[in-house]
Amino acid sequence: MTEVSLHDAQSPPVPTVTTTSHIGHATAVGAAGFAWCSLILGLHTAGIIDAADGTIILAGTFFYGGLVQLVAGFFALASGATFAAAFLTAYGAFWLGYTVIEFWAAPHIAGAAAAAAKASGASAEASAAAGGHAVMQSLGLFLIGWLVVTLVFGIASLGTNAVIVSAFSLLTLTIVLLVTAYLGASSAGVPSDSVLKTAGYVEIVLAAVAFYLVLAELTNDIRGRAVLPLFALNRAPQAAAQAA
Repeated sequence: MTEVSLHDAQSPPVPTVTTTSHIGHATAVGAAGFAWCSLILGLHTAGIIDAADGTIILAGTFFYGGLVQLVAGFFALASGATFAAAFLTAYGAFWLGYTVIEFWAAPHIAGAAAAAAKASGASAEASAAAGGHAVMQSLGLFLIGWLVVTLVFGIASLGTNAVIVSAFSLLTLTIVLLVTAYLGASSAGVPSDSVLKTAGYVEIVLAAVAFYLVLAELTNDIRGRAVLPLFALNRAPQAAAQAA
């Protein structure tokens, strides 16, 4: 049975023409950035590896998870792979946004909330707690928006393959756990440690699935045949490929 990649499943048939330009599978390029960010952030969130305050991770989230994934999404759009283009550009923007939050927005929110609490007569300790709590609530709100986006992509992915569906299912679970941990933070701004660590472990599994997607897309493209299965759920593209 012919295996259909996400790129092929989303690309409409086009007339055969002689050309010197060919756009490859942008999914493998962009998904690699997402997988890398998910793995590193998962290891940090789960507490498996201590990355101090996590600032060094931002170099990867900005360049690999953000810029590379965003550019890959535009190439996917140019090739006609609408679904791949949509999620690559969306999560490229997500990682860029995450970098901005960690580098600028979160410290700004914490500082403003702490200053307001101090102005109302709160102690230095209470002011710092108010700042931390404000950051947790803001992160929870940010992720609620992304939960809706992820659910939309997850439903749409039911027409692709089992690997993509698994990735979006795990991403949805990760976001739900993070929202629970952040919105359920204590008055001192400390998120639930057990829920946060669980989210980290789920994110590591998500990274493994995403890396498998990248490996399968690259291997199958290089070999010109289905070496690693993606378990296609939409049989229409397979029938068209066999007929061709």
